[in-house]
Amino acid sequence: MYKRFSILMAFLGATMANAEEFCVVPVAGSEAKLPVELEQPYRIATSPRTVPGSDGMIVKAANRQELYEFNGSSLSLVEDDFPHVWGFAFEHGIHVGPNGEAFGFGSRPRVIFRLGSNASSWEPIEATRGYKRAFFDQGAGDVYWQATSSDLLKRIQASGSSEEVDLPVFNGDQTISIRTIAEINGALALTGPLSSMPRESSSLWFRPFAGEWTRTPVALPEGHRLLPTFQDARIEVGKGMVRIFPSNNAFAPLIFRFFEDELGFVSSLPAGAWDYHTGSKNWIGRIGPWSRLIKSGQGSWQETPKTRPPHFLVLGQDETVARLIPGLTSQNDIVGETVFYHPSPISIYGENPVFVHADEGIVVLDGVSLSQMEVLPYEQIGDHPTINSLGGLNIIQSEAGIFLLDDNLSLHKVANFPVEAPWPHEVSIDYIELWEAYIVIDKRSGVIHVSKDMERFTTLEPEERVTGVVGLLPEPSSVLVTGEDQLYAVKQGCDP
Repeated sequence: MYKRFSILMAFLGATMANAEEFCVVPVAGSEAKLPVELEQPYRIATSPRTVPGSDGMIVKAANRQELYEFNGSSLSLVEDDFPHVWGFAFEHGIHVGPNGEAFGFGSRPRVIFRLGSNASSWEPIEATRGYKRAFFDQGAGDVYWQATSSDLLKRIQASGSSEEVDLPVFNGDQTISIRTIAEINGALALTGPLSSMPRESSSLWFRPFAGEWTRTPVALPEGHRLLPTFQDARIEVGKGMVRIFPSNNAFAPLIFRFFEDELGFVSSLPAGAWDYHTGSKNWIGRIGPWSRLIKSGQGSWQETPKTRPPHFLVLGQDETVARLIPGLTSQNDIVGETVFYHPSPISIYGENPVFVHADEGIVVLDGVSLSQMEVLPYEQIGDHPTINSLGGLNIIQSEAGIFLLDDNLSLHKVANFPVEAPWPHEVSIDYIELWEAYIVIDKRSGVIHVSKDMERFTTLEPEERVTGVVGLLPEPSSVLVTGEDQLYAVKQGCDP
């Protein structure tokens, strides 16, 4: 039996109310099984994601070493050999190629699995049982694996066939990563130490499709390190230039020139958090420390020397040298003798302006010129705001309330938001595109609010307190939420 609620939605300017029904449904099979899950119910379902071969959403029971599939109404144990939680296979071992074929790097059992583009189940590749290591080429969809540290690497193509390949070795370091780049008709390779931790690579190589591997010298300035992998690196190709932004912010982005099957190093950029603005094709980087010590001198705070505070750079389209964005500093908090800088100061949503959590407030930058268009002071929007673009609205959320920022950069506070002091870590706001509705969950009260426009709200008061959102299942559309002792699904248009 589910809890059912009738909801009356009113549109601004409408003369008739549009009645809709939502319901909160207990999810079968989602009851807490461990004492720690009763104390911390979020542990029942974590790390939601879609997985090739599964129709539902896969979640991990954090303390059970088990995976479950949510199909919109129930939670069922994943009993297949893959995916599984061992060795971070669920988080990091699932790789999908450009044509839809997928590979899974198993840990228990220690074997590589393959899933064809039209298949529904993972099949083990028997030759790889007990493999030593493996990595994935995201550009071609191929897997490279090694049976033992002394064996040659073999390549498994999307078809599943396996063959030995001749790959670069430099000063005793084997190849650790490969990325095929169709736009330059070739592939890149990195050599380096075999390590479970991200370590600097020792060399970079290039091979045209019809040629041989050639080492490309990369002369990095002091303090810059060569990326350890091409996995999830963002690679941009255009006008004879290749620009590589590593997935790990601790390593330097690289810029190369490409001409007639030859690749030459041009420059590197400071390591940091680099984000891409689609409208202007600019890259914007936040460079510098995330925290630093300070010391007091005669009763006043003083910043310690040597470490430069965080600053912001821009790299324009087809440029090889980044430029400083003047007058922009990062928001920070002082705790004891440490300055902590904002962990994610840059927010970019499509072709919207660029939002930066700066020292004086959220600074709105023009995406093209990077000139300041507006400053939203913390005195007005709260000391710890977040900004998100949801359902076509720019929503600022903080302990001071909810604010909407329109296209003209006019700021409007939502006067009748149903939750006081909606701290972002205590109040979640999600937009369900299929419903064209916003779902607001107050983790403190356990109450759910629904809105079409973030101006008028209808409240759901389920009998069980809701404490958080797990994730969204697109089809059948439902929001998986956490209760006090099990999971629930928020649905639209429920049957009586």
